[in-house]
Amino acid sequence: MTELNPEQEKRLKRIQRSRRKNAEELEDLYQQGEIETKDSSFFSGLAGDYQDLGVFAIYDGDIGAAQTSFNEATAYYQRSSDKDPIPLHGPRQRMQGMYTALLAGEESTLVDIAESMQRLAAEEDCDPDDQWADRYFLGWCLSGAVLGTVNDAALAGLETVNDEKPGAHAHYGQAVLSTARGIRDDEPAAIQSGIESMVTFHEQDMDADNVVKQIMSVEATALAILGRAKGYSPAISSEFIPMDLVEASAASFHL
Repeated sequence: MTELNPEQEKRLKRIQRSRRKNAEELEDLYQQGEIETKDSSFFSGLAGDYQDLGVFAIYDGDIGAAQTSFNEATAYYQRSSDKDPIPLHGPRQRMQGMYTALLAGEESTLVDIAESMQRLAAEEDCDPDDQWADRYFLGWCLSGAVLGTVNDAALAGLETVNDEKPGAHAHYGQAVLSTARGIRDDEPAAIQSGIESMVTFHEQDMDADNVVKQIMSVEATALAILGRAKGYSPAISSEFIPMDLVEASAASFHL
């Protein structure tokens, strides 16, 4: 894990307090009926707050608190996906929900989200040149990797979409593609390559002022947990992947 300098630590503490205050106040208002909303972005915003709180807990060395926050994030990503009026928007929230469920070590929730993504893929067609194609094929591939049902059409669609992606974003798609293909074909090297590609994406996409991303890569850590959960032992060496969390969460899965 990256060690933050004193100024970055001060910024982290400010953001941590702000995220916690925002999440708790919004939850209270919503539960008391003061906020009535069907807007999926309300729930994805809360999910993002809890995801960040999970990352902050990792920096504080509290794995249990991190898993609890990631579990809260997962629940809100699910609700956000359910509330979205446009079905093809939903894969993005499902993707994030699968990542945070992996981080939380929550197998039943992870499987529920993956199955809902598979149902969406069965019900909704999407061409690689459609507006929402990237999230659709990413979600389809990742959910297939979780469930052990990686689809050739999902891989082909993601490969086509990813060919058009510039720079760092191509590494993101390649990470999911390699991981899904490695799990399907029982190729540990492909899974390893997928995790490494996600770390590369994180390093290239990271803003130096973003203290959350300085701490860890949510996506690369989640893929590392998925690889472990599937019975593989990817050799991981990255300051952006907290191994204590990988080991604790992977032990909860029997995929």
